[in-house]
Amino acid sequence: MKKKSKRKICIIISARPSYARIKSVLKEIKKRKNLELILILTASTLLDRYGNLINDVKKDGFKVNYKVHMLIEGGNLVTSAKSTGLSIIELSTLLDRLNPDVVLTIADRYETIATAISASYINIPIGHVQGGEITGSIDEKVRHAVTKLSDLHFVSNKLAAKRLQKMGENPKNIFVTGCPSIDLAKEVVKSKKNAKKTYVEKGVGKSI
Repeated sequence: MKKKSKRKICIIISARPSYARIKSVLKEIKKRKNLELILILTASTLLDRYGNLINDVKKDGFKVNYKVHMLIEGGNLVTSAKSTGLSIIELSTLLDRLNPDVVLTIADRYETIATAISASYINIPIGHVQGGEITGSIDEKVRHAVTKLSDLHFVSNKLAAKRLQKMGENPKNIFVTGCPSIDLAKEVVKSKKNAKKTYVEKGVGKSI
């Protein structure tokens, strides 16, 4: 009998907060024998001044398969737009070579929309985490644009799911999963018997 090939799940992480949001998902994919995790780090995750994420990811037991440098210096709206363009060029080349079964992208950053544009034009299915949320900034426009480019939607709550339906997304492709970063909070609370007291007295930053 021919051995069934694993489904390749490609996850692109572009910032430290995005890693926190998706870490529990990485763990679940790694556990499953029928799935192959392809992890790509890009943008600020690779720069020391933003807290280079590579060592943390490796310490958590994950392999960084690819690194994509695409961040243009400047820290303003113009360089954000230019970084988006460069990211599309770099990610398109890599995703075309990898040809994963699905690409998972997170939230609302400019790297997120670059990922969605790259994958959609190559006809690679896109899963989007945390669509349907409202911020009233450029992030909101990016998030909604990524929603329209995506095929599967993993939203934080029922209200976000309703917004996606109003945008014309198929309810069958919308899954209310909650924000994955809640899983990390749950782990911290479990690991500390006096967690509540610690947070109140010292603050979250000093207690972890």
